[in-house]
Amino acid sequence: MLNVALNRNTMAEKIHGCWLGKAIGGTLGGPMEGHPGPLNLNFYDPIPQAILPNDDLDLQLVWLHHLHTSRSPLVTPTVLAEAWQRHVHFPYDEYGVCLRNISYGLQGRRLGEFDNWFAECMGAAIRSELWACLAAGEPERAAGLAWADAACDHAGDGIWAEVFLAALEAAAFTRNDPCAFDLLDQALDFLPPTSRVRCAILDTRLWWNQTQDWQEVRTRILARHGNPNFTDVAQNLAFIILGWLAGKGDFGRSICIAVNCGQDTDCTGATLGALLGMLAPAAIPQAWRAPIGEQVVVSPPIVGIRAPENLWQLTDWTLAARLQLLEMAAPIGIVTPRIPVQSQDSPIAIAGRLGWAKDMTESSIMGMTQVEPITLPGHWIRRHSEDFAKPVMVLEFHFELTEPAAVRVMACGSTETAVWVNGAAPAAVNPGKGCQYTTIAVPSFHRGGQGHFQTDVLAAGSHELRVAWARPKDSHASADLVVGLGSVETFQWLPQALAVVK
Repeated sequence: MLNVALNRNTMAEKIHGCWLGKAIGGTLGGPMEGHPGPLNLNFYDPIPQAILPNDDLDLQLVWLHHLHTSRSPLVTPTVLAEAWQRHVHFPYDEYGVCLRNISYGLQGRRLGEFDNWFAECMGAAIRSELWACLAAGEPERAAGLAWADAACDHAGDGIWAEVFLAALEAAAFTRNDPCAFDLLDQALDFLPPTSRVRCAILDTRLWWNQTQDWQEVRTRILARHGNPNFTDVAQNLAFIILGWLAGKGDFGRSICIAVNCGQDTDCTGATLGALLGMLAPAAIPQAWRAPIGEQVVVSPPIVGIRAPENLWQLTDWTLAARLQLLEMAAPIGIVTPRIPVQSQDSPIAIAGRLGWAKDMTESSIMGMTQVEPITLPGHWIRRHSEDFAKPVMVLEFHFELTEPAAVRVMACGSTETAVWVNGAAPAAVNPGKGCQYTTIAVPSFHRGGQGHFQTDVLAAGSHELRVAWARPKDSHASADLVVGLGSVETFQWLPQALAVVK
């Protein structure tokens, strides 16, 4: 294996290879995002005319813009949250939670760990490349920068995933071999033994060495580490590593295998493409380069930034940011588990009434009994079966509208849920993009299906929301519920519609 001297020209080539590989992989996987797989791609389908816009790159452009304009010599969750609030209008999953938590006045790692059902999804892992480029050849420093990024909207393995990838990619700058698989051990050392990501990657490597059959390994990954939410981080990082191992140094074959595994395909293709571009930029075939060109395309929900004109300009900007942060020490901070918020440390209170019903019928819900006041510490709550006094728990809330509007109601539960607004059941929202592949209730306003509803236009003033939530059938089980109100137009949280900031 060749060790590479990190002079400026070498870094520029590898950084450009990173961004080019990311653009290629994201453009390959973008049209298939959320597909359960397996797929059978061996090239772009459809063949693109340019790079497809992708949040995988968008958010890293935001970080670069903010670092340049703020001249900050530091990267912290609070510094990045400033950029998020100004420039990122994505409502999706953990991104929407981050914006909601900013509105609650949270800072630091509290942004990602508070009340975040999506804390172990792919939204941070896909932002690892920038930190690897800014700390090329320094895995430990890259891992610390990645922690500061991931803490904005993740906790638990959502943070560890980005830490792992940033360390792996920073180490890739010291090599010039697309099959430098020994770097895996160096990056795995950054993960705690209990990490789901660590276990999934170790299993993937073991199973690949045993079988040399990527489809068999994919089946095993899904059996042990699969999750009904297609953006779950453990299964998708396993697919990235599987594509790398099974591709055996062939750029196109590698990213196609990762994407053909299904699930969060734009992310798996883009991340693996970036890694291979760092390891061996010259090994990216012209056939993969030609259809997309070099022009950088930014998604419309990214606002108020100057984007680079092309990938070479992006490379120059990345090199400049590297100099800006050269003096920054970047330790890995605290990583908390992904759990519902605990009442003693909640910055918000959601006041309502708790009652009980014998079944999910409207008459039973409207006539709920044993009613008492309740204060919830967050939108995501968990109760054990023995906490249910009757088969159905009923939560009643009141919310105010300052002007007439329709609202989206989210009551996503791991058991059966039903919703009434002012005594009437609102319309269920049909599945949206990607949700046709999701078999569980996923609590994000841009998703549809189970647990999502939309009201007719409501008058200005006070309104009543009742959420009925069924007891788990297993007497030893627990159940989760996420409740909230959102905008029909933007799909963003209406964060203080139910909650009061303390």
